Amino acid sequence: MPAAVIGLGAFGRQILTALRDSPLVRLVALADRDRVLAERAGREVGLPAYSDIRQLLSQTRPAAVYLAVPPREAGEVIFACADRGIHVWKEPPLARNLEEAVAFVRRMEKARLKFAVGTQGRMGPGYRRAWQLRQKLAPIFLGRSHYLFNWGPDLGWRADKVSAGGGVLMDAGYHVIDLLVWMLGLCEEVYGLAPAGAGAGARTSGVDTEDTASAILRYGGSCMASVVTIRCSGPVSQELSLHGRGGSLVARSESCILRDVDGNVLDRLSQPASPLDLFRLQSEGFARAILEDQRIYECSARENLLNQAVIEAIYLSDKTGQGESPARLLKTHRLTSEQCLRYQPREIDH
Repeated sequence: MPAAVIGLGAFGRQILTALRDSPLVRLVALADRDRVLAERAGREVGLPAYSDIRQLLSQTRPAAVYLAVPPREAGEVIFACADRGIHVWKEPPLARNLEEAVAFVRRMEKARLKFAVGTQGRMGPGYRRAWQLRQKLAPIFLGRSHYLFNWGPDLGWRADKVSAGGGVLMDAGYHVIDLLVWMLGLCEEVYGLAPAGAGAGARTSGVDTEDTASAILRYGGSCMASVVTIRCSGPVSQELSLHGRGGSLVARSESCILRDVDGNVLDRLSQPASPLDLFRLQSEGFARAILEDQRIYECSARENLLNQAVIEAIYLSDKTGQGESPARLLKTHRLTSEQCLRYQPREIDH
């Protein structure tokens, strides 16, 4: 499948590296708005390099684009691809807000194109095992997820809400929220805190996006879940825990441990996988869905509307000081949770 990589920051370079040796993808071009960066990368990998994205699309005619640009720049590329019949895989977040996300999804679906989001955490062997084992815990009454790291003092466009849509919730938080939604479905209500600048310490002025966020998600019955995420304090830590009447499990990207209610180990997986491995698995899965014209495929943008609704509800709850409903936010766009899961596979490979 002929494909192009657009955006050559840290994540774009990861995608470029993951795709170079893929048996499913033939890279035809790369692009970045920084002409010097694009040309240097093009020389390194022997590919045509562009700073004008529309020129790339018209001259090289890729079947798919792997997109890793700041959120503010994504819309222009997505609509240009829709106009030209080009499928799109996009680094998270799907969009800066739910309204923009819905517009992206509807435009791509109107053009009958596949559109996926790079929630590559789902490709981690530990999290995939957790998804397969979660029913052994039923009914689940508690979920916990966190992603903690220190980005450093230079946030770049991530410091600007207009450019990024939000702060750590739109970045690290997006991935742990995706895992909870994947495991447990859409919650009924969210209570969240995401104040701009909280936890920043010596952060310089001019930052209007949050460094720290937390939320409680209330599900039906007696189930609840917590989300905690921070981008100004290390060390790096990402983990998901689920607790139910059948026991508990603790998962990370490379491991998963299932225990009974007394803490005895029932199942244990340890399978290291590098970030590059996860990028490769997900990017090739998307390529396969295009080549085989699969109607059902993992990590569709439509499914990611659920993540955007939860994040929007957290931001709204921070403002109102009360619980907010992601389902109600979806309803304003004439969408239900079930409709967002239209392309979700019922089973996954190991």
